[in-house]
Amino acid sequence: MVLKGKVILNEQECAGNYDFSIQQKYITGGFQNIFGDEAPLIIFTAICLIMETYPHNADYFQTFKYLCPDETETAFWIIHSRDYYTVLLPEEY
Repeated sequence: MVLKGKVILNEQECAGNYDFSIQQKYITGGFQNIFGDEAPLIIFTAICLIMETYPHNADYFQTFKYLCPDETETAFWIIHSRDYYTVLLPEEY
């Protein structure tokens, strides 16, 4: 499967020491409903972007934009909680 849009990692506000290579994750219903079948690939891409951009200094709070082919944007967040991370829409916080 290939993403229809583009995942963009926003600049983090401060440095941290969080490891996003952990396997345990939670996905909110809102995120799943918005992105449907693309959700797993969007999450994978987002995690790869975090690990490439901030390999040793990732903050627990990462924000993203997903640019759809029709130029609309959807914001989403990934919040690291030490043992797991949660993928959600801002309005679900």
